[in-house]
Amino acid sequence: MSMLAAGLSAVGSIFGGIGRRNAGKARAKALQNQARNERRQAGVAASLALEDSDRVGARAATLAAASGGGGLQGSALAVIDDLARQGLYNARQRVRDGLTRSTALLNDATSAKRQASLDLFSGFVEAGSTVLGQMGADAQARRGGGDMAKIAAKMMKGG
Repeated sequence: MSMLAAGLSAVGSIFGGIGRRNAGKARAKALQNQARNERRQAGVAASLALEDSDRVGARAATLAAASGGGGLQGSALAVIDDLARQGLYNARQRVRDGLTRSTALLNDATSAKRQASLDLFSGFVEAGSTVLGQMGADAQARRGGGDMAKIAAKMMKGG
């Protein structure tokens, strides 16, 4: 391989590293956006859970009041209270689940950013390795050690 070919290969390695870095940064950005959306969706889901709880509780209260069996007392009140607690629990669960998913996505985004930096560094190392390897091969050839056929011919002649 000539120095020109090694140089072109090195440039290709650098551009490849830059491309991989840019792809990694884009992936990290997408993951951050997903994390933000997960938090938003968790808030909406929690709000809906609370609304459902309120709706069911209001319906239970209306039925208890209309039943004529004592209205909102005793077991009817306990059921309504239990429904409210369950609704709050469901809302908190939705928030917790959304935050857990969001945190996992943000961790993935951080990993993608770090990998992007490593990919760029790797591109430069590959480029340097290609050029230095070719320089070593050229130096070896100038010293006469690069052509195995010449060495074998010398040995056959006894020299």
